[in-house]
Amino acid sequence: MKKKTLIALISLSLGMTLLILFRVNFVKGVRSWESKVLGTLIVLIAIRMLYIMYKAIIRRFSKGSLKKEEYALLFDLENKEQSGELEFYFTMEQPKNVVFSILNAKMETVEVLQDKEFVSGGHIIRFDTSVLQDGVYFYCLQTDNQKTMKKMHVQHDKMTV
Repeated sequence: MKKKTLIALISLSLGMTLLILFRVNFVKGVRSWESKVLGTLIVLIAIRMLYIMYKAIIRRFSKGSLKKEEYALLFDLENKEQSGELEFYFTMEQPKNVVFSILNAKMETVEVLQDKEFVSGGHIIRFDTSVLQDGVYFYCLQTDNQKTMKKMHVQHDKMTV
């Protein structure tokens, strides 16, 4: 069902319930115990209808939401500029095959660090930046259903001119 249709159904059912409740309780002029019971039943039915429609709306809007347990989470590095040995950290809730690689600024693969099945939990991949020249690089985690990249600056010489 479309969103507009659900909202129209909710509005229509609420309007009909209020109309019937008003007719039963206030038009007759005589308020018998039967009209009070009928009014109470109508209100309870209306509340139940609204609850069912609320659940349908929630279900409709959550159709496209992501399930976090199906994806790996790649963390940022601690410093902006990197040199020496780095530790890349990522977590997963399900075992997956992971390809972890270093890309240059042109998005070309420089080196594949790991290409294997990882169990669920946290993992650290170590990499020595001495094989890279100074510049901008990306570290990339790729599984069967995602590809995540983060930027890093490699700078070996800490001296300023």
